[in-house]
Amino acid sequence: MKEIKVIAKRIDWSNLEAKFDSLLPTLYTARKEAVERLNNQKAKLASMATGLLLQEITKQELGIKPEELIISKKEQGKPYIVGYEDFCFNISHAGDMVAIAYGDSPVGIDIELVRCRENDLKVAKRCFAEEEYRFITEEAYELDMENISRSKEERFFMVWTMKEAYLKYKGTGISVPMKSFVVRPYENKIVGEKLTCEPVIINDYVYSVCVDEGVEVTLDICS
Repeated sequence: MKEIKVIAKRIDWSNLEAKFDSLLPTLYTARKEAVERLNNQKAKLASMATGLLLQEITKQELGIKPEELIISKKEQGKPYIVGYEDFCFNISHAGDMVAIAYGDSPVGIDIELVRCRENDLKVAKRCFAEEEYRFITEEAYELDMENISRSKEERFFMVWTMKEAYLKYKGTGISVPMKSFVVRPYENKIVGEKLTCEPVIINDYVYSVCVDEGVEVTLDICS
């Protein structure tokens, strides 16, 4: 059976800040250059944390040293490791967490910190399918599922992360309108696709991982 592993780590902001100058040269070239281009210090630290975690994973799984790690992108922007095209991975970052999904099958991952934002329902009305909007807003939505008791904010980010994870799985990015496909959090599926996408809520973060049907997903949260 094919497997996707997900490792999520809490960013140690103070440690990265203190060791920034010594850690920067240890990053693989593309990540180092990306960090240097950023103007916002917190964005620099988040990008550094992502690079360090990816290096840790690729060294363990593929035996690649940081200086040997070369990331390229397919035509539509989905990243891959040069020389290891069969090794699939995807990255997401939100709040204090960074997550990387990886394995031997195509994958898309998105994580979001659940928070109350004034315009989220307007975004849902404009960008989501009617079925998804009803799932978020209707208290008495007639579905036999435990997640229906969750807050509107949680349900919004369940839908949002599933959609983002699907687009990242496909590698199409924002070229595909979010309203053009339907996700069902209560079924862990994308309507019309032979895929599994389960939204999981842990410590105020929603994690959605999109994979082919039958692929096993293991989630390791290191906080």
